[in-house]
Amino acid sequence: VNEIEDACNISESDFSEFMDMLSESLTPAIVIGKETIQSNGGSYKLMLLSAIKHLINAKIYLLSERANEQGLLDMGCAPDMLPGYMPASHPESRKKIEEAWETVIPEKKGLTIFEMIDSARNGFLKAMYVMGENPAYNLPDSKAVESALKNIELLVVQDIFLTETGRLADVVLPALSWAEKDGTFTNMERRIQRVRKAVNRDGMEDWRIIAEISRNMGVKFGYLNAEEIFNEMCMVSPLYKGMTYKEIESGKALYPFKSMKESMISGEIKADKGIKITADGKLYLRLERPLFHSGTLSTKASGLIKIYGEAAARISPATAQRLSLREGEMVRLSTKTGSLEIAVNIDRELDNLSVMLTNNFETKGAFSLMGYSIDPGTGAPCIDNNEVTIERVKA
Repeated sequence: VNEIEDACNISESDFSEFMDMLSESLTPAIVIGKETIQSNGGSYKLMLLSAIKHLINAKIYLLSERANEQGLLDMGCAPDMLPGYMPASHPESRKKIEEAWETVIPEKKGLTIFEMIDSARNGFLKAMYVMGENPAYNLPDSKAVESALKNIELLVVQDIFLTETGRLADVVLPALSWAEKDGTFTNMERRIQRVRKAVNRDGMEDWRIIAEISRNMGVKFGYLNAEEIFNEMCMVSPLYKGMTYKEIESGKALYPFKSMKESMISGEIKADKGIKITADGKLYLRLERPLFHSGTLSTKASGLIKIYGEAAARISPATAQRLSLREGEMVRLSTKTGSLEIAVNIDRELDNLSVMLTNNFETKGAFSLMGYSIDPGTGAPCIDNNEVTIERVKA
């Protein structure tokens, strides 16, 4: 218990109360944020959480910043997965999809987004098709990412706004927002929910754009609507088997659906403890994830700007005192990847190790100052070890 008090900064009484609550819970849930994944030793932390999950019969939920990130992964939008989280390396998994799609599935896994950026930088990746994402701004070391994207021979962006990535594109395909199309969204509970078109606007749904491009490239899809695509999902994914739009409308569509069980895949677990970050007087740049913003698109909403109107570097009172800084003063933040000038905000809830900065405001994004390393277990970026210096900007 003493070790827990020191490591987690919680009292023995609070820990005992927590253990009592946990032992009485029949359906515990472990909710984690991206900070757990995108920190040093992220894969090791996930392994420990998985062990706890097994011991207390819990479920783990990862808070996602974007709607339907869960659904995206369910459909196999990962470099080593097929729909339903079936590994692309397993012959039996590929065989089922190949029979449904009447094509051959490569057993070699694809590239992660960071491997794509490296390949673009080195000149090996010649083309990229980006849908609903903004890698030029939303990936760490964003200036280097932008440089890599400029090195691509053909960059296609499909989105509802002209993002920073869209401005670099050779071709921009205007898409429709969630309110302008039919389909489904899947939340972190794994509950599938219907989305119905509420607003009419000129444009094409994402699936229609892809189908039309495919037709021009010699591959014809016969889909007439989003429901037909969903029916195909239910045919190829073991997690969705037997599900229909009618089931979704009843509010009971969670996967694994009905009596289906999630498959168990054996294999070696890779876990990396990372390096320990010590409080040795240094400051570290940390990513602030404000409740009222998502990417840079939310800054186009005047109501949200009234609530959270501009970027600021948040520091603790002790840090402000040590550096002789006052609220609102302009400072220069500098890291190995760059620097920017920004106002200071003194936050009494913040620890003395961190400088918090959002990545939501153009030209003032935290990712322009953040380098990263890749966790060998998860392939996720570790962004919590960026040392930062602060100096006052002379008027």
